[in-house]
Amino acid sequence: MSSYWVVEVFPLGVTAFLPIIVLPILGVITIRDTSTAYMNDTNFLFMSSMLIALAVEDCGLHRRVALKFLRYVGSKPQWLMFGFMAITSFISLWISDTATAALMAPIAFALLETIMIPRMTKKKGSFGVNEEVGIATSAAVEVLDVKRLSKRDRGICKAMMLIVAHASLIGGTGTINATGPNLIFRQTLYERYPPEETGITYLTWMAFQIPPMILYMLSSWLVVQIQFIGVDYVFRAFKQPTDEEIEEEKRTKSAVSKAYEELGPMSFAEKSCLFFFLLTIVLWITCDPKVFPGWINVFKKGYTSDALAGIFISVLMFVWPKEKPLIFQSGTGDEAYKEKILSRGALLDWTRVSQRFQWSIILLLGAGFAISRSVKMSGLAGWIACQIDTHLSHLPHVWMQVILSLIVVTMTEFSTNTSTASIFIPIAFNVAEKVGAHPLYFSIPCAIGPSFSFMLPMATSSNAIVYETKTLSVMDMASCGIFLNIFCIMFTVLNLNTWAYWLFDMNTFPKYAQRFTTNLTNSCL
Repeated sequence: MSSYWVVEVFPLGVTAFLPIIVLPILGVITIRDTSTAYMNDTNFLFMSSMLIALAVEDCGLHRRVALKFLRYVGSKPQWLMFGFMAITSFISLWISDTATAALMAPIAFALLETIMIPRMTKKKGSFGVNEEVGIATSAAVEVLDVKRLSKRDRGICKAMMLIVAHASLIGGTGTINATGPNLIFRQTLYERYPPEETGITYLTWMAFQIPPMILYMLSSWLVVQIQFIGVDYVFRAFKQPTDEEIEEEKRTKSAVSKAYEELGPMSFAEKSCLFFFLLTIVLWITCDPKVFPGWINVFKKGYTSDALAGIFISVLMFVWPKEKPLIFQSGTGDEAYKEKILSRGALLDWTRVSQRFQWSIILLLGAGFAISRSVKMSGLAGWIACQIDTHLSHLPHVWMQVILSLIVVTMTEFSTNTSTASIFIPIAFNVAEKVGAHPLYFSIPCAIGPSFSFMLPMATSSNAIVYETKTLSVMDMASCGIFLNIFCIMFTVLNLNTWAYWLFDMNTFPKYAQRFTTNLTNSCL
């Protein structure tokens, strides 16, 4: 499966059908059990986030939020990169990394065109692009060619675009429904143990993962600048700018401001999408927060989950109008406005959704669930757990965690993050049960690690989207990504042995996991 996904023998969605064929034929899982993995509540949770993302993209709310934020971060390239890092990570908290990169990469590239094309032509006063042209309506005579820029300017372009790829991946680690690996972790955990006893909810996941996510972001911000521009350039952000830098900042600020002003006042559709977006987040957080009774307790136990909230909001967006409703009166103007409302339709329209919805990602995620289930039911997870126990059990648990994290992060560079997570998360649960560690101690790194696929364009769609801009090479991506991988693994291990260790009480072996230890011990004999 991983090989087919990497070399794209079939389209990704077609390859995702293979478990339905292969697993029943090999006698691993029945076709009924395999098929149900493709449409569980976790997949509907992800589907709802993608539907909301489509509505946000359709009305342009993401662009308004991004440009509004960039107006406040300053015009120095260092702070501009920081701004892109922050806003891209924030958006990626709620929607997939692929969708985030697809939304933010064009904005970043258009801004670079506005700044760099004048430098590329080297003709002040005749830049090939009007200085007053904004991001949204760039009418440059030339296109950006990084080879015609100075070494420093090439470095800025590479750093800016890599920031978008890194941030879209990093932001997804902050919520449990933003990435495929997180969702596979959620589904595998809930199938294996009683959900109410694991301590993992939407809110607790954010509580333990947001602090290291910020450290991942700062690491990326520093690494890309040091790698492509130099150490001194980072600290120049705090120094008095030169005349050339002042001129550059004015041009950048003008481009951002003009692009924002061209958006005009906030439309009714944007306000509605913002309301539904915030309402969805509140419903997800308050579903079962553990620190206080959630709305899930109102219903029969086990009958609802946070997927219900996401689908409920999605359905509402299919009926909520794009234009502000009015009490219609007689008259030509009113009839014209009524006709306009009817022609615009709702925030979500099934025709647009059917054309733009990425069904292949849903199938890819379903294939990951099926593989994860097969790894457990076939006994492969238990067998590998026994081998790890034989060869690594003499090591402290923290070193076992580091080794497992290194293996997962390395593997995810050569396969999809979904396939890596679907294989290693069940194995991590078995390893924890075999050595008597808390189930979350080894499984969380296997859920977060696949998001650290920073090195190769093939590793994730976010990298591929940025690579397609032709502002950087594979070697640029790999040389920067390897250092960021090291930092992210370090911060993950540090978090899991400090803050998360206390938050989830990992110094104990919970009762809900103890019933598995006897079977594991016997299987290793």
